[in-house]
Amino acid sequence: MKNWTAILATREIKADTRSLDAFASAYLPDQELRSRIAEKLWFDIQVHYLEFGIHPMEIVDAIQNLEAGEPQNGVKPATKFTRQPLKGLWHKHYFTARFLPANISLALGKNGLRDTIETILDPVKYPVITPEAIEELAHAVVSAPVEKRDSDGKITGEWVIFAKH
Repeated sequence: MKNWTAILATREIKADTRSLDAFASAYLPDQELRSRIAEKLWFDIQVHYLEFGIHPMEIVDAIQNLEAGEPQNGVKPATKFTRQPLKGLWHKHYFTARFLPANISLALGKNGLRDTIETILDPVKYPVITPEAIEELAHAVVSAPVEKRDSDGKITGEWVIFAKH
């Protein structure tokens, strides 16, 4: 039986083969698929859940979509690594709400936030900041960038790294 330990800034998380099997069974009843997922990945999923609040189903759903050949809405498709040390392996993004800020930042670009604010809150356009101006600004800096990345299939998050079998 293997034992796993993650040493984090504020605590240690430990698991063994038996506890990881119980954890995996709770989130993926398909034994055949579960058996193809490395114990190390199950431990990583558990650590992400306990330390960062990323629900295991957010990762398991990405794996199940990958297995079924279905794209995850708006998320980048699986791609193959072309450079060492991961050459030959593949990675698939999965998305959770905690990745929204990074996606917004990527969509807006280096000066996008400042430029958007200056454009929308231009004193000529809005001599007084109104609820409409705030609504327009909120849409332009939050909703529009996420909608654009979603429609372009560029939503990003963390990766599940895998080998095609």
